[in-house]
Amino acid sequence: MKKILFILFLALTNCTLFAQTQNLNKKTKLLVYYFHITDRCNTCRSIEAVTTKVLNENYKNELDSEIIVFKTFNVEYPENKYICEKYQAYGATLALTKIEFGAEVKIDDLTNFAFSKIHTEEIFTKGLMDKINEYLK
Repeated sequence: MKKILFILFLALTNCTLFAQTQNLNKKTKLLVYYFHITDRCNTCRSIEAVTTKVLNENYKNELDSEIIVFKTFNVEYPENKYICEKYQAYGATLALTKIEFGAEVKIDDLTNFAFSKIHTEEIFTKGLMDKINEYLK
């Protein structure tokens, strides 16, 4: 009986992992997600703009090969409900997710860092790049 339960558990675990990672490229190491509401303040727009700039200027090859995947989500759109709940994003949220062997292993919420550092773009840029580089190791 224990063997049957163990096999059933493994099967369910594998199905869950497959469902969570089926849309990821096998080379993907990092997800960068920015969540926002429809009506955004200048700070929220700046966080998205500078994050996009950092990725495009410093990680273009990684973006093109999908080692890094960058997406934005409007939390008010019903089609984004699942991902917003998963990341507990109900407004502006900047999240980095480390991927190992096709599975999500660590999610970092950088929202507080982003809001506190975005007004000094150099500090925000350096901090974001440090975290990205840590995840790409």
